[in-house]
This record gives sequence, C-alpha cells and structure tokens, in this order.
Amino acid sequence: MADEKKDEGAGDPIRILLEEALERQRNAMMDSFAQILQRLPRGDASASNSYSGNATPFKVQVNFDIPILEGQIDADAVDKWLNLLDGYFSVREFSSREKIVFALLKAAPHVKDWWETYCEQKDESTGSLFSAAPAWNDFRDAIKEQYYHVKSYEDK
Repeated sequence: MADEKKDEGAGDPIRILLEEALERQRNAMMDSFAQILQRLPRGDASASNSYSGNATPFKVQVNFDIPILEGQIDADAVDKWLNLLDGYFSVREFSSREKIVFALLKAAPHVKDWWETYCEQKDESTGSLFSAAPAWNDFRDAIKEQYYHVKSYEDK
C-alpha cells in the first residue's frame, strides 16, 4: 500500500508540469483575445471606423452546411433549407440572380427543371413579372408554393 502511494506521488511532478503548461496556454490565449478586442472599434462616439497602426481588422470565417433540397413535399425541410440559405446570404453579398443560382446548385436537378419551366410559364402568362430577373423573394415564394403541402402553404 505504501508503495502504491509512492507511485501516485511520483506522478505529481508530471501533473504539476501539465497544469503549468495548461495555465501558460490559457494565459497566451487570453492575451491574444485581449489584443483582438483592442483592435475592434468601440461603440462610443469617439470610435472611428478605421483601424489605427498596423492592426488588421477582425475577421471571422463562417461555414454553412446547406443540404441538397430533394424537391419533395415537405414544408419543414423547405423552411430549414431556405433559412440556411438566408443565413448564408446574410454574410455573403449576392445579387438576387446569384442567390437563385446558388440555391439551384443546392437542389436536386428536377428542382432546377421545375424552376426553368415555372419562369417560362410566368413570362408567357404575365409578360412583365419575370421579364427582368426574378427576385430572391419571388423564388422563395415559388418554392414554398411548389413544395409545401397545400394546407401548410395556406397556413403560412
């Protein structure tokens, strides 16, 4: 038993070294965080929009995993897909046309075929609605109309 306690005691210097290393790493991270915070503009009136000195702007990379829209009648899947796309577009500058093209890249091929047919029919029936490039909201509404259950679409 005494030998086991000596063995456990022998591990203490290693534990101490690990704890010290973790503490140094934590302190280094906190210092880096403090430097980043100093580079950010302040919310008060004295803050300027430009960064001083050699400081670089704070940049965050955001990754979105946008699934392929399978084009089945499923209001929840359509809502989730459209919300993910809207989130992506909120951090990326896309025109309405680019948003629609990107969305169609994230959809099954028959959804693209449906959209092309939809646009052709709208051009023929109204002449003016889609004579210019359709807006993102037009696309959203058309997707909902096509892929919601009839009752779900009427409710929303």
